[in-house]
Amino acid sequence: MRASDIVTQLAIYLPTLVDDFTTQLSISSIDRVSTTATVTTAEPHSLSVGQQINITGAQTPIVISSINRVGIVATLVTSQDHDITENAGFNVQIEGANEAEFNGSFELISVPNRRTLTFKVDDSGALSATGSPLLLNGSNVFNTYNGLRQVTATPTANTFQYEVTSDTLYSPPRGSIVAKTNPRISASVDFDRTLESYTAQPPNDAWLFVVLGDAIASKSRNIDIDATDNIQSSNYFNQRLVQNVSLYVFLPTTNQIAGRQARDRCEELLKPICNSVLSVRFPSLVEGTNNPLMITGHGLQAYNSAFYVHQYAFEATLQLGQSDIFVPSDDVAFRDIDVTMGLDFGTQTIETLIDLDDEPL
Repeated sequence: MRASDIVTQLAIYLPTLVDDFTTQLSISSIDRVSTTATVTTAEPHSLSVGQQINITGAQTPIVISSINRVGIVATLVTSQDHDITENAGFNVQIEGANEAEFNGSFELISVPNRRTLTFKVDDSGALSATGSPLLLNGSNVFNTYNGLRQVTATPTANTFQYEVTSDTLYSPPRGSIVAKTNPRISASVDFDRTLESYTAQPPNDAWLFVVLGDAIASKSRNIDIDATDNIQSSNYFNQRLVQNVSLYVFLPTTNQIAGRQARDRCEELLKPICNSVLSVRFPSLVEGTNNPLMITGHGLQAYNSAFYVHQYAFEATLQLGQSDIFVPSDDVAFRDIDVTMGLDFGTQTIETLIDLDDEPL
C-alpha cells in the first residue's frame, strides 16, 4: 500500500463533498469543442498548464425530443440514453420548455426504457411542451464535465481548458459550476515531520496529511509470536500484515478561544472522509488479496493556540502469498545420485553412485 494512492483517492472524491481542502474558483461558463472544454472564470484563475482541478456542480443536460401529458402523468422522451432509475430517489429536473408547467423538479413515476420516463405534473395547462426542453439530471457520472481534471491550456487570465471523455456532451452545461483548485491533501513520513512542516493557513483552510504507520504481522490470540504460527513453504503459506494508516487534519484556530469550532468541524468531516476512503481496496505490493481500508477510531492528536490537529485512524490487512517468500531455485540439473547409508547393526555402510548422464563421464 502506498500513501500516494490514498492521496489521489482523497483528491478525487473529498473536494466533491466539502470545500475545506481546496480553493474555490467560480465558473461563468463551459463551452465544449470536440473533447476540449474551455472554461471562463468570474475572476483571474492563476492556473498553469499541468495543474489539477476538480470540477463540481456541472449538470450535463440531455435534449428532450418530446413531452406529452395525459391528466397528471407526463411522458418524456430523450434524444439519447438517460441514466435515471426507478426507486433510486431521482426527481426529474427540466428546463427550457416554453410552458412553465413543464419546467422545474418533478416526482418520477416510472422508467419504461433508457429514453423514456414518466413523471407527475398538475392536471392543468398545456398537453405538450414546445421550445427546447432539457433533462438536467439524466447523464451518468461517467458522462459529465465534473471530476478531477488537468489543465491543458490557459488562453487568457480568465479562461483555461481541459479534456473531457466524450465529444457528444451537451454544451454548455448547466448548474452552479465551481472549480476546486490547489487541493491541500498530501503525505508525510510521520506525524512529527508533518507537525514541523505545517505552515500557517487562512482561518477556513484545512490541510490533510496521509501517514502510513507500521505494518504489523497479525497473529492468533492463542500464541505469543508470529513465528510459531507460520506454516512453512512446503505447505500453503498463510500470513497477513496489518497496515495502519492515519489521516491528520490541521485546522487553524487563531480566531478561536479554545478550539471548540475546530473540534466540532472534525466531527462533521468524519462522514465525507469515510465517504472518500472507507472500504476502498487500495493496491498492495504483496501478491495476495488485500482487504479494504476500515476505520479504527478518530480523535484529538494535538492542539495549541495556532491550530488543532485531528487524527482519523484506519487499517487494512494484506495477505502474503507464495511469490512474497524466498523459494530455493529448483532449475538446477539433477546429475548424479550419491548415497551413503548406515545400518542399524554393525559398522558397515551401503554406498551407491549412479551417474545420470546419458553418456557417463
